[in-house]
Amino acid sequence: MNETIHPLSCSIEAMSIESESFPSSQYVEIFTLQNQILELMALGVDDTEVLHRLCELEEKLVPGSVASIMILDESTGLMNVLEAPSIPQHGIKMLNGLRPGPGGGSCGNVLYTKQAQFVTDIENDARWDELRPVAKAFGLGACWSMPVRSEGNTIIGTFALSSFEKRVPTAFHKSLLEIGAFIVGILLKRREHSTQIQEHKERIRILGTAFEKAREGIMISNECNQIIEVNQAFMDAFGYTYEEVIGKNPKILASGRHNHLYYEQMWKAINDEGYWNGEIWNRHKDGHEIVQWMSISVIHDAQTKAKNYLALTLDISQLKASEEKLSYMAFHDPLTGLANRTKLFERIDQFIKRSRRTQAIGALLYLDLDRFKNINDSLGHTVGDQMLVEVADRLSSRIRSHDLIARVGGDEFVLWLEDLQNISEAEIVAEKFLSIFNEPFEINSHEYQLQGSIGIALYPQDARERDSLLKNADAAMYRAKEDPKRRIAFYRAQMTQQAKTSLRLETELYQALKNRDFELYYQPKIDANSGEMRGAEALIRWNHPTRGLVLPGEFIPFAEQTALISQLGEYVLERAFEQLRIWQQRSNVEMSMSVNISGRQLNDDDINSLLRIIGINIDLAPFIVIELTETFLMHHAHSAVGMLERLKNSGVKLSIDDFGTGYSSLGYLKRFKVDELKIDRLLINDIEIDVNDRVISSAVIAMAHTLGLSVVAEGVETQAQIEILRESGCDLFQGFYFDCPLDAETFYKRYLEGKE
Repeated sequence: MNETIHPLSCSIEAMSIESESFPSSQYVEIFTLQNQILELMALGVDDTEVLHRLCELEEKLVPGSVASIMILDESTGLMNVLEAPSIPQHGIKMLNGLRPGPGGGSCGNVLYTKQAQFVTDIENDARWDELRPVAKAFGLGACWSMPVRSEGNTIIGTFALSSFEKRVPTAFHKSLLEIGAFIVGILLKRREHSTQIQEHKERIRILGTAFEKAREGIMISNECNQIIEVNQAFMDAFGYTYEEVIGKNPKILASGRHNHLYYEQMWKAINDEGYWNGEIWNRHKDGHEIVQWMSISVIHDAQTKAKNYLALTLDISQLKASEEKLSYMAFHDPLTGLANRTKLFERIDQFIKRSRRTQAIGALLYLDLDRFKNINDSLGHTVGDQMLVEVADRLSSRIRSHDLIARVGGDEFVLWLEDLQNISEAEIVAEKFLSIFNEPFEINSHEYQLQGSIGIALYPQDARERDSLLKNADAAMYRAKEDPKRRIAFYRAQMTQQAKTSLRLETELYQALKNRDFELYYQPKIDANSGEMRGAEALIRWNHPTRGLVLPGEFIPFAEQTALISQLGEYVLERAFEQLRIWQQRSNVEMSMSVNISGRQLNDDDINSLLRIIGINIDLAPFIVIELTETFLMHHAHSAVGMLERLKNSGVKLSIDDFGTGYSSLGYLKRFKVDELKIDRLLINDIEIDVNDRVISSAVIAMAHTLGLSVVAEGVETQAQIEILRESGCDLFQGFYFDCPLDAETFYKRYLEGKE
């Protein structure tokens, strides 16, 4: 029997135990204990029940004692009771959270000294100083504790027998403790292995479910690039069954669009870097092409040799369609479908670059509809828009295929002619243009008569730069308006009327800045879900001494051509800070304040001035949102990044205004550290009836949220627009449906008063 017991005890503990003999009957009891526990384990009885039974059996062999198992929580460094069938719950609560240490009782000292502890007189033993109240409460006289060790021989807990009387443990008692601690260690290790197995099974189950339920198509091929596994999304995307693709080469999916070099570069990246991703055109089983985003990863074996290839595919057809729509909108006027300023400028710049070699002649015809504002004011913008579309259609029917016509303003159109043989050609085209006004325009069964005036500037005769060409043609157009019979005018150097008008406006603006004749109006931004006001956009108005309140559209474009825009931008930012501070002092409402700045202010001097204003009001900086238009940012992406970063670092938030119609790719967004996107009102206007506008708006909102940006819809005017945008997840609304821009006092009374 000795040969059976002592090797077991030595495997548990490297400790010195007095070599005492004990009666053979006690050997039998020990073996009986072991056999009973081993039988329970062999039968697969739950570990908790086995531990419970172990304690009961040991208590039976040591009358007048209670057994307990405590485990160390590595995360907290504290010990808690795992099993103690004879200790009441309130006693277990007193023992839980035991901190190992010199006064932490027998179990606490096992962890503290890394040795078994045999306390024979709890009342007078310093090792129980901190737990003596517990001992007194339960009448404990002695406590013997043995360390429980992990597979790596680390102490992870204790097995203890506590006696109701003071006594010294015999060799029999110590053997019981050793066997109990050993069995606890085995069961805890078995429990850990069981948990790991269950976690592994659960992980396999989750991965299998994820494989089948993933929205992305997944394909796995072997080292010979033969397909060995696909998921349901893959089969849905390509129309093949499982049996039709297994064992096949992925070449069956090739569309034929990509040449040999494309695939060579793909496999070079896969072999060199272990990964490739990109846009690819594949073919459905029925023959139609699919544009997808595909990523391919190499799965290596233990010897780092390529064992499998994992390919993930995602259909991006809708995204491509949206990008094509955005691309079209970036270069075309959304109302008429004509080219916009961006497209016009691109064509003129290309021609100027080419003509330096060819000495070609170009002509810019600037058409303005006479008194068109009266039509908008009297008949409404809906009729006005219909008339503009009809004008665009008539103009388009009168140009050559290689000429370009663009809408550059509300009622302003530009025709760009290239490679003229002589300047008289420009006049002939201008007359053809004006002939569209010979017949009345029929809108909603009513006829309206329109007239237009055309100014002509020639390249290189009148100007060698695009902006100068536009300016001179514009000046000529104003000259044409003075001749109602002719209505066509070539630019002449002596034309000064426009220059005089500009000079007068510039002088008035300088005086208005000096006299602080400007005032900010505030349009609320409304929470899409709660309907509460969350902020406002500050909009400048000019209190003109003779014309009354002048809207920004009448002076901001001119200011942007001069240094005045910098002073106006600084004025607006200063006043916005002042008003925000006043409102916060008068109420407890925390709100944001959006301020527009011109792209022309993104230079070192102007940015320094803006940063100075922000620095003075640094406590309010987090409530300020700086707005810049998408068009400017995307055309000056490289230079804008650094300037935006300086603004962002000052504590303010950044917003891209008029988003969604100004550029063809969303890729540049990640280069700007913006917080908010404002969807262009042109997308909002027809969102109720135009599916494309609705899809694009929804895509913009989803994309913004993916990037962690909030979204504001501006120009909201109907309940239907609200419902569509709210369903897409838009965060904030702004528009006349909720309120028009208000002066400061009216805004306060309507949204802030009574909320002090």
